[in-house]
Amino acid sequence: MKYISFVVPCYNSEEYMEKCIESLLVGADFVEIIIIDDGSKDRTGEIADNYEKKYPDTVKVIHQENGGHGEGINAGLKVATGKYFKVVDSDDWVDKEAYLKLLKSIKTIDSDLIVMNYVYSYTDGRKDQVINFSNVFKENKEMTWEEMGRWKVTQYPSLHSMMYKKSVLDVSDIDLPKHVFYEDNLFIYLPMVNTKTIYYMNLDFYRYFIGRPDQSVQTAQIVKRSHHQVLVSKTVCNKYDLSLIKEKKLRKLMRRECVFLMTIGTIFSRLSGTLEGEKQYKELWGSVKENNPKLYKSMVPFSKAYWVSLPGVFGRFIALTGFKLAHKLVKFN
Repeated sequence: MKYISFVVPCYNSEEYMEKCIESLLVGADFVEIIIIDDGSKDRTGEIADNYEKKYPDTVKVIHQENGGHGEGINAGLKVATGKYFKVVDSDDWVDKEAYLKLLKSIKTIDSDLIVMNYVYSYTDGRKDQVINFSNVFKENKEMTWEEMGRWKVTQYPSLHSMMYKKSVLDVSDIDLPKHVFYEDNLFIYLPMVNTKTIYYMNLDFYRYFIGRPDQSVQTAQIVKRSHHQVLVSKTVCNKYDLSLIKEKKLRKLMRRECVFLMTIGTIFSRLSGTLEGEKQYKELWGSVKENNPKLYKSMVPFSKAYWVSLPGVFGRFIALTGFKLAHKLVKFN
């Protein structure tokens, strides 16, 4: 039985993908590793095929036309056979010690969602930064959303920390857009309503590599791809009528996620300082006002999303200040 399906979307990843894949191979027969060659122009496809030949019972390779990170996840979902589904970016890796502890326990876990810690690993010599969730979830015990603790300002549900059961994803209408960055927010948000039980392991499992100049979290890329964040924010915030969700803490968490996405969608748009950026964030707010008026009213005028959306020089100053503060707290680039 395959307990975990790891999906590794790759685009021109020849320089670093082997470190990622080698870290996953520790799982041996208990996992499958699905490598998505997303129209790469370098040796990515060749490297992937070599792994499949060497580990035919563990590694699967899909070659596809370039569709972006989300299309890679879509492709992995279609063929995954593991009980749980985990995305690992090709420049990241997993910690061996934490991985072995996970494999030892996963045979007895049947929760809809497994949560673990993740670690920012920097290229410039800065100390690793651990995002730990022990204040939110009870350790090594199945629980519900209603048993959650309080989330800190630096803690959010993320692709790096969450591993959904495949059956939960199958009923959650996951179809990520092509050629769109930041789509991982959709992947995390959509299945929440179908998730009833959570299991937290206090393991520093996922290593999130920070430092490549073309990463989507670099400021230059944020400005260039701000319209992607706006699209994702619109899709998430217009998806559900949160008033229909019975679990109070889940409803609160999902609203918090929407506020977060509206905040960063607005900030990303305003970073450029252009009229187009100002128009972009206003269209975001207009979309939510029209399509999810209850959520819109809950954010005006007291949420941080609203304050960074204030018009004019003052509003943009708040947005840029908020971006600098977030960078200082989380050090995401």
